[in-house]
Amino acid sequence: MKLLVAVTVAEYQEKLEQFFSDQKVPFYNQFEVNGVSKSEKPEHRVGNWFGQSKMPTNNIAFFTMVEDHQADNLFIDLMNCKKEMPNCNIHAYILNIEKGV
Repeated sequence: MKLLVAVTVAEYQEKLEQFFSDQKVPFYNQFEVNGVSKSEKPEHRVGNWFGQSKMPTNNIAFFTMVEDHQADNLFIDLMNCKKEMPNCNIHAYILNIEKGV
C-alpha cells in the first residue's frame, strides 16, 4: 500500500477526481486548504499599505491509500497531464507505508 497526497488549485479538482475514477480508487479524503502564494517582487521598505503581501489561493488537498499499481498509474496520469498542460497545477506525492492498523 502507498499513501497518495495531492494538492491542487480548485480549478483542477475535477481533473484529479477523474484520475481517481479512472484508476478505480475506491475512496479518498479531500479538504479545502488556504494556500499562500508569496509575491516574487521585493516588498517596499515601508511595507504594503493596502493589505497583506501574501495572496491566498483556494486549494484542495486529497489523500488516500492506494495499491502499488494504482499509485504508479496515477503518477503516470499526472505526469502526462503536466506534459499536455504545462500550467497544470496538480502536485502529488507517493509515500510507502511501512505499517498501519
